[in-house]
Amino acid sequence: MVPEEAYEKLISSTRCFLVDVRSKAEWSFVGIPDSSQMKNDVIFCEWASFPKMERNLEFSENLFSQLILDDSESIYFLCRSGARSFNAALEVTRFIQEYKTEFSGVSCLNVKYGFEGDLSADFKRGRINGWKHSNLPWQQL
Repeated sequence: MVPEEAYEKLISSTRCFLVDVRSKAEWSFVGIPDSSQMKNDVIFCEWASFPKMERNLEFSENLFSQLILDDSESIYFLCRSGARSFNAALEVTRFIQEYKTEFSGVSCLNVKYGFEGDLSADFKRGRINGWKHSNLPWQQL
């Protein structure tokens, strides 16, 4: 789902949640989505930790300590460019299917292009697509 569509859902439904899976360093140095108009706060849960970007093996458990599935319809996953968030959405879908079958109706969706978007021809992000390029609200920490 493109960022604009995800944002529209997040500002209109109390049953939609945004999970930012980037690293703490990215949240600090690049910025975060501004949730002031969203029905729920952004959930921050690292998929991998800087500087080694080692995979967080307890990602699903960490996420579900912050997210109440009873209230969920859709969970949108966001990273820098869409790759980590795609994998996070797949893992959470599998986790729900295996361990939380009563919530099998919850949709796990990747926010395409991520927060910063694809690299431009001159190797810069934020110029082609992504959350920031789409002029969606964000803030610097």
